[in-house]
Amino acid sequence: MKKRILHFIGVQAVRAAAIVILFGLTVGAMMYLRGYFDFSFVERVPIGNAAKETLPVETEAVTEPIPEETEAAEPNTEELTTEAPPVEQTPTQNPTPGPAQTTTKKETAKTVSDALKTAKTLQSQGYSAQTSGIYQRGRSVLAKLPLSGLGKNFSYSKHDVRDVQIVEYEKGCIVTEEISVTEDRPAVTLRNGYIIRDVNGKFTLLKPDGTTLLSDYDESDFRLTGLRDENGRALFAAVKRVKEDVFLPIMTVEEYSRRPMESGLFEEEPTKMEVEHLTYYILSDDGKWEVSPYTDETRPKETELGLQFDAPLDFGESDCDLVRFYNYGRWGYKNAKTGATVIFPRFTEAYNFHDGYAVALDGYMMYFLNEQGNIVYQMSYAEPEQFQTFENITLPDTNGIESLGYYYFSHGLTRIRIRQNLVTYKAYYYIKESDSSYLFDVKGNQFPLPTGYTLEAYSDGVLLLKNNDTGLLGCMNYKNEWIVQPQYSHVTPSLSGMIVVGNENGKKGLVDTSGNWILPQVFDYLSEPSQGMIAAFDKSVGWQVFRMMSK
Repeated sequence: MKKRILHFIGVQAVRAAAIVILFGLTVGAMMYLRGYFDFSFVERVPIGNAAKETLPVETEAVTEPIPEETEAAEPNTEELTTEAPPVEQTPTQNPTPGPAQTTTKKETAKTVSDALKTAKTLQSQGYSAQTSGIYQRGRSVLAKLPLSGLGKNFSYSKHDVRDVQIVEYEKGCIVTEEISVTEDRPAVTLRNGYIIRDVNGKFTLLKPDGTTLLSDYDESDFRLTGLRDENGRALFAAVKRVKEDVFLPIMTVEEYSRRPMESGLFEEEPTKMEVEHLTYYILSDDGKWEVSPYTDETRPKETELGLQFDAPLDFGESDCDLVRFYNYGRWGYKNAKTGATVIFPRFTEAYNFHDGYAVALDGYMMYFLNEQGNIVYQMSYAEPEQFQTFENITLPDTNGIESLGYYYFSHGLTRIRIRQNLVTYKAYYYIKESDSSYLFDVKGNQFPLPTGYTLEAYSDGVLLLKNNDTGLLGCMNYKNEWIVQPQYSHVTPSLSGMIVVGNENGKKGLVDTSGNWILPQVFDYLSEPSQGMIAAFDKSVGWQVFRMMSK
């Protein structure tokens, strides 16, 4: 009897040990897959071909259509290809001279300006002002606005502007961070469709047609925010600073990067400090301030576009009947005409359709959707601060113009950030050895960048590229064709189909998406396009503002 009892206990102990070992192996395998530890002798599979299977959606599978290229998207009429060229194909490694390399030597800022017609003259010829859309050679022109009293000084004051810098912390942690830079304020600045004129510190707010809206504009009272209401009207903010008790977060220094990070804990005692309270206003056409019903808490989430910069009015808008909507704390898609829900709200973030496709996130997976509401492709991704992961698809650190190309498709391509070559550090931390962005098509194929170049931005089907050896910039289109040779120190992303090119201390010009000169390289300064407008300065003629018009 005693032997039977001992035998029974022994058998149960062996079974229990086996269960414990099996449970431990299962937990260990799950932790390995989530990237909590690694083995130096095991090489992880890269994410180049992410999960091919699609998740179920609320609609039946439909044969996927090839998106049609709209006339406003590209000046040529070639049919849009939704798939990028195979990875083994590479664009020209030694760029050949293109139309954006030379200008007529006899042209000056004065002769170019004198040759441009006024907006009033072009309106009489059937042209109309454009605040969005793409500059199209043969249909679009630049017009002069009737501005007076600008003077010939480039700047009368200083101002603080937002900029970004790439910082590499200890052990390979690469982060893009926002900074504030003080620089000369151009006497004419464009912002959200308005013209702000500075003459000896006195500011005037002008309408897009150049007429005066406010003769004495004080930015400290009403500042342009870059935000828009649901009707597309620019929001100004009146700032009121009030001293309040604030519980400050407790900071800690992260072990592997040495970056100061919030610990998630807060100080026990509040600190008295000034807190900004914003009241939003809309400026009427007759110069009257109207309080907007929107606050930071009640402003519709549909007005948040993922990126914040002086974008064209159509940026982030859907170009089909399918639009995103927010409900139950999640994003879904509905038919704008019928109101019918196509995809029930299930995404943590979602962005509108463009060129037939949309990007949506659900917290750990990124989806490419077609206009039928079906998932075409999916891949896992990581948040910027999620270093304890083996995923190398990562969201951007910042959401300004430097992130142009993320979240939206253009000519069948969207920008994706990749953190590659992760290696183990102290069993559960990971070190990034490279951090760059690339373009992917809707099938998950990577667009082949030219060797030795880094993607800086993507918009209007145009890649802004930087030569890693020289630091010089150029532009290539989605067909692997150089349209701006990589020989400039100053090149802006394409906005409304217009690209500023030049050198920091030299002359600047304006190029379209085909590489043709819109304005020759004869100006001392050209602003980034803003709602179809360009501010230009040259010592010989002073300040001018040009406006895009089409018919």
